[in-house]
Amino acid sequence: MATLVLLGACSSEPEPEAAVPAAPAATKPTVAAAPKDETANFARAVGDGKPGAAVNIRYEFSGKPTLGVPTELDVAFIPSAGVDSMEAKLSGMDGITLAGNLIASFSAVEAGKPYRHTISVLPDRTGVFYITASVNTQIAGSALNRTFSIPFVVGQPSVQQKPAPAKDDQGESVKSMPAEESTEPKQ
Repeated sequence: MATLVLLGACSSEPEPEAAVPAAPAATKPTVAAAPKDETANFARAVGDGKPGAAVNIRYEFSGKPTLGVPTELDVAFIPSAGVDSMEAKLSGMDGITLAGNLIASFSAVEAGKPYRHTISVLPDRTGVFYITASVNTQIAGSALNRTFSIPFVVGQPSVQQKPAPAKDDQGESVKSMPAEESTEPKQ
């Protein structure tokens, strides 16, 4: 009998394995892509050091400023929250000529959105230069003015060397010492 049971078990088909449902593919939640910041690679203008500027300035030259060659300067004014409108006046220093509309005016502005303005810069000589941006913002009927600098270099300006220290009669360097104040004559 045992033999018959064993022979019966050998000839029977194996039971099919229970089908395991495949795990659903993990889906990543779709996140709306943030709008690309077109000024992310721009340089930041240097503020006047006062806290609370209601606007940030970023800028980019279309190419390296070169002596005698006009170069486009793209300036982005980015207001902070609460700014109703803004007006910027751009000016240069001796050695550069600015062309185009040097006053940019924007009304009904949105916080964080860049408002762009383009001018042309023509360097007359090599050196280190600054373009000044004076920005007047209107916030709830009050005016707030801040000044920013846009620095750039034209050519290879000469490096200033420190003057050599003075030497005494033996050729030794003379070391400057701080002055001492006294109300009594020295003996």
